[in-house]
Amino acid sequence: NPFLLGAPQRGIEIGGYPNDGNLGWSLALVDGNNDNPAVRNSKDVYARVWKQFNLERDPAVRNTVQAAGPTGPRDHTSLRLGSFYYYGRNALNVGGTLFPDLPTIRDPFYRVGGDFRFKYRKAELYGLGMFGHDANQLVTGENSDRLMAGPPVNFSGGFAEGEYWIYPWLIGIMRYDVVNSPMDFQNSISKGFTRNRVSPGVQILIRANIKALFEYQRRWEAPVPGMAEFFRPNGFVTGVDFVF
Repeated sequence: NPFLLGAPQRGIEIGGYPNDGNLGWSLALVDGNNDNPAVRNSKDVYARVWKQFNLERDPAVRNTVQAAGPTGPRDHTSLRLGSFYYYGRNALNVGGTLFPDLPTIRDPFYRVGGDFRFKYRKAELYGLGMFGHDANQLVTGENSDRLMAGPPVNFSGGFAEGEYWIYPWLIGIMRYDVVNSPMDFQNSISKGFTRNRVSPGVQILIRANIKALFEYQRRWEAPVPGMAEFFRPNGFVTGVDFVF
């Protein structure tokens, strides 16, 4: 299934929120083929809703407009909880390109999960958890002209990231990513069922419109191509964001 939840999707989306900005919702119909042209007429469905709880003790502060102070952004102490659901049908063998004796193979799939964000003074903690399910039909028969239901492909995972404003121009970051996928183990992508990554880093605001990023990534154990050994492809990532 080539679908990527984080990739841009072509479609239409509607949503809204009340004046206090503490509740939001959205509903979308999309092609579901990432940023590539559509390959089927049917549309995928995406829905999301979130609720934010303002945790400021002083009611007067709770109702004021969020603003920036002398030490940087001053946001309300708050907790936001959200959930999302995505349903689609993966289309294979369109026009008989893979198996001429079979029609288009449509495998339903869905993604469901939740997310959170907690803000307190100079600190912020947020994350996401997701479960994925893909139906899996198998091609059988002497002439590859039959379909039978195969075992579904399931996986789960998510991330958690903490940020702290050391100075208005310096932000410390710690992030943890994890994916639990037996299929990745069977395809020799990882040594075990779990792939994870720990990423400490910093962001430096050089100017109001220029930000530099430095991040170290400690990754999971991956197999050495053509060998029965494993190694950690750790790396160091750097980049620059320029806004104009």
